[in-house]
Amino acid sequence: MKINDRVLFKGYSRNPPGHQPLLSPGDACVVEMIDGETAVRVRRIPDLPSRTVREWVFVDEVMAADQSRPNGKPHPDVRRILKMMACKNTKTFTDLRDRVAYMFVTGAHPTNMRPFFTGALNILSTRTDKSGRFGPYLIDDSAIYSLDVMNHPFVVETRCLLSEGWRLVVALGPNLRRPFGNLYFARAQHRLTLNSEGWTKPGWPQDWPRRSARRTT
Repeated sequence: MKINDRVLFKGYSRNPPGHQPLLSPGDACVVEMIDGETAVRVRRIPDLPSRTVREWVFVDEVMAADQSRPNGKPHPDVRRILKMMACKNTKTFTDLRDRVAYMFVTGAHPTNMRPFFTGALNILSTRTDKSGRFGPYLIDDSAIYSLDVMNHPFVVETRCLLSEGWRLVVALGPNLRRPFGNLYFARAQHRLTLNSEGWTKPGWPQDWPRRSARRTT
């Protein structure tokens, strides 16, 4: 990263009490100053010259505007994804937050998602050999902060269940789906399903009685 590079603001990864945020996720900016390897001062590219905004941010809170896309991975418009994180109290914010919270807990991609959200998780995560999770993916700090992931029911309830001796089961079988709306747990002979709203239900989907198909005439 160098002076005059164009970057996108990913979101604050942390914010001291009393600090008034000046930038929103997805803001296009220009790098004006660089402080070692940790911080940069950026200028938001304004709609009007009178609205010039400057802010010091951490290096990991911005990304190159022309960041290349990894081969073989779907990537939707990066700025659109980042802007979704700033739209609290909307369905798009909730949809993204649920999927990010699933990956935060499991470290893995859910299955059977639309390519748009698969690409969003690729943007907001990093693959690592030491994720500390059950899978190899770590959610970026800026996404955790902007989406308030630490207070998502998946995260809150999973911590409670793990402290009570339940074990997270990421995959129920080699050919079974991993829906982003459910997490599965086991303890001895007992099974439990947790949904994204924080409700629990005894058993796993294959344990529940199936509804009989209606006969049409």
